[in-house]
Amino acid sequence: MQTATITEQSVSRVSYLDPTGHIHSETRQLTPRLGNIKGTVAGLMDNGNDTSRFFFLSLAESLEKDHGVSKVILKTKPASSKAATNEMLDEMAKEVDFVVAGVAL
Repeated sequence: MQTATITEQSVSRVSYLDPTGHIHSETRQLTPRLGNIKGTVAGLMDNGNDTSRFFFLSLAESLEKDHGVSKVILKTKPASSKAATNEMLDEMAKEVDFVVAGVAL
């Protein structure tokens, strides 16, 4: 039976990384809440799952029919594991009064 032999190694070549990372934080103001969504433009951000489209289409219909939203803009991310593109976010920021983003399984 062989046993492992531990040899002393120099620690002068070992470097250690701090796994905690550094957090950059800044204070931001919250956007004021809308008092009422009637007459507003809603943005819906579909996360890209195959099953979520039906949910967001149903939500769009309800927002217009039941809550008086004047228009709904629906955007779909390329995939649920990817972030929305800057272009999509910029378009939403220019066109809508509020956004609903989420996962619908």
